[in-house]
Amino acid sequence: MEPDHSAAIRILSELYPDMIIIGNRKTMPMIEGFYGITTNTMEVKDGDTLSLGKMTLSFHTIPMVHWPESMVCFETTSGALFSTDAFGSYGTLDGAIFDDEMDFEYFRDEMRRYYSNIVGKYGNPVQKALSKLEGLDIKMIAPAHGPIIRKNIADVIARHNKWSKHETEEGVVIAYASMYGNTEEMAEVTARSLAENGIKRIRMYDVSKTHISHIISDIFKFRGVIMASPTYSNELHPNMEALVMKLQHMQFRNHLFGVLGSFTWGGNAVKKLIEAGENLKWELIGTPVEQKYSLKADKFEACFNLGKEMAKRLKE
Repeated sequence: MEPDHSAAIRILSELYPDMIIIGNRKTMPMIEGFYGITTNTMEVKDGDTLSLGKMTLSFHTIPMVHWPESMVCFETTSGALFSTDAFGSYGTLDGAIFDDEMDFEYFRDEMRRYYSNIVGKYGNPVQKALSKLEGLDIKMIAPAHGPIIRKNIADVIARHNKWSKHETEEGVVIAYASMYGNTEEMAEVTARSLAENGIKRIRMYDVSKTHISHIISDIFKFRGVIMASPTYSNELHPNMEALVMKLQHMQFRNHLFGVLGSFTWGGNAVKKLIEAGENLKWELIGTPVEQKYSLKADKFEACFNLGKEMAKRLKE
């Protein structure tokens, strides 16, 4: 019932006054609330079927994937699963409609970016949904966002199973904000240390230049996260604060966490980043590094040591 899916219902009901709108008990109040529609509706329950003559539909509720009324529809003759937000993806189709008509490797990353930013918080409901759909002979997945999947079905389901368990991979995301380049320098020293200590997958992001959805996607993927921020009016840098708030909302799990920060007259960024990590129940690695003014030799060494400690912990 999200309006990006359902906004045409009112127009369709006017164009086709005999049209029957099918939904579950949680759908009907939303149809009335969003569109003022109370007639020509049919309520179905989890597991109900509906014969259309040559085709038969079965309905399966998947609450909180990612709205409370979410429900998929399975057409038994063709094996097509109309999966709404489940198995969706960002990205345009660029002329292709099906996964085997396109460079699907690109869409694997876009699918993870979509999952981590939209559905990622709801790992347990996704696990329940996957379990419920196991018994269906799925030959095609038609999500509301992204390509139709008919070749890579097993791969897509396996990826969602992994993602919904919050399983992470070896690698580190360094997300930093920097006013005058000093915090960025701290991040670069730490990144170099990670590389020298055997970490190959390192992703550095300036939070003022990269869209937050890409940063979220890689944080969701990789186990190591290092955040670096200057103190900005006794707070985090605004773009870093936005990232932290998003992460706290999504409640990603199973991460190792490092902290860097700088200040000129009053330092508070490191403290706030540590608190954010504690709220997320992430494991703090090494000693947080806080530099007053520009980077000095002792803090250079501390940044390098943080990278070394993170690499060591990742490889244990």
